[in-house]
Amino acid sequence: MQILPPVKSFQKDYFVYLPANRTFPWGGTVTSTGYARTLPPCRPYPVLRHPVDHHFDWADGRILHAYQMLYISEGTGWFESGKPRRRYRIEPGTLFILFPEIWHRYAPDPEVGWVEHWIECQGRVFDQARSAGIISPKKPVLNLGLNPDVLHCFERCHSWAQRSSPGAQAVLSTLCLQLLAVIEQAQSPRGKEQRQTDEVIQRAQMLLAQRCQENLQMHRLARELNMGYSHFRQVFKKQTGVSPKQYHTQVRLQKAQDFLANTAKPVKEIAEILGFDSASHLSNQFKALTGLAPQPWRRQLNRRANR
Repeated sequence: MQILPPVKSFQKDYFVYLPANRTFPWGGTVTSTGYARTLPPCRPYPVLRHPVDHHFDWADGRILHAYQMLYISEGTGWFESGKPRRRYRIEPGTLFILFPEIWHRYAPDPEVGWVEHWIECQGRVFDQARSAGIISPKKPVLNLGLNPDVLHCFERCHSWAQRSSPGAQAVLSTLCLQLLAVIEQAQSPRGKEQRQTDEVIQRAQMLLAQRCQENLQMHRLARELNMGYSHFRQVFKKQTGVSPKQYHTQVRLQKAQDFLANTAKPVKEIAEILGFDSASHLSNQFKALTGLAPQPWRRQLNRRANR
């Protein structure tokens, strides 16, 4: 098994549960979402503070009345589902799906732990995806790899779930639909060589996101990926539309936006956390992307929120 570097995250453990009595026009709604790092020595899993209808233990397992998608970005564990029961080994980059009215149980390896991202949803669009074979209880475990599209979607979920905005549930529901689209795309048949290239570029995007606070040298990153720099830059730009350096800058600025929107940290501290040379360096890059310097951008965001 390839040992992958841990995903560096500023995210803290959380979960939210939302009302299930509303289905949005696009045919589905999110009813809960969360993030948790379960590190060894592992405490009892899952933690006891979840609602009674969602809590379970390994001995008895559980049946839900909604769909859940869980993505493991770090660590290992086990998942069992169906009748007769089938056991799956869970590795980093695995997404597994819980289906309504189907028994299941899962847990991290107590000696390794894992990092989980999850979202629960219900509605006709998910039933239609099941009928179309996009998701299936016969194949509940999908090895998507450390897919930047999946991680980006969950990062957006975590950001919106922790806001008090009345529109958060609607946005979360569209992000769940986006996950369905990513799953369908990841399972589409492609040539072996193209899939290998995709995996390398996905790995590169993951590393660029993980190391957003570092001043990366793209030539060194290409060597780490066993590619010549010119070829790496060419295929990266072909698939993403930007060069590796531009992508890295975009990730750092997106993190800066998250800090500005969700914390009171001063620009200087954000610049230090994200590895910019100075607050002015961050401000210049930020203004080039958004048209505003960080402080005016934050004030504008706060004015909109207070309307």
